Amino acid sequence: MPLKRGLLSLAEIIVKQKHKIMAQWTRKPQEQDGTYLFSGNFYATSRVYDEITQQEIMAIYADVKAFARAKHGIDYLQVYEDEQGRKLFFIDQLNREMIDSGDYKDEDNYCTLLFASEY
Repeated sequence: MPLKRGLLSLAEIIVKQKHKIMAQWTRKPQEQDGTYLFSGNFYATSRVYDEITQQEIMAIYADVKAFARAKHGIDYLQVYEDEQGRKLFFIDQLNREMIDSGDYKDEDNYCTLLFASEY
C-alpha cells in the first residue's frame, strides 16, 4: 500500500532514527469521549521522526493504545505535550462503528502522529 506523501511507516521510522535526546510527553485530557481505538496502521510525519526518538514515538503509541483499551474507545484526537511546550496530535481515522460497518477498506483504518503545527 503506498503511503501518503510525507508520511512514514513505523518500520521506516525505526530504520531512520538518529541519536536524539528524549523529551517527556504528557497526554492532555481529551475534549470529548469517542469510540476510536487507534487499531489501524500507524504512521508518523517526517518531522516527527526527525525530531523525536523512536522510544518517544513507541511510548506515545503504547500510551494511546492502552488508553483506548481501558476506556473502550476514545476521541479521534489525542494531544501530547512535552516540557518545552511542543504539541503532537495523534489522529485516528475510523471509529468502532465505521470499522464494524464494513463500508471501509483496511487501508482506510490508520492513525497518524504529527506535530500540531503540521495540521
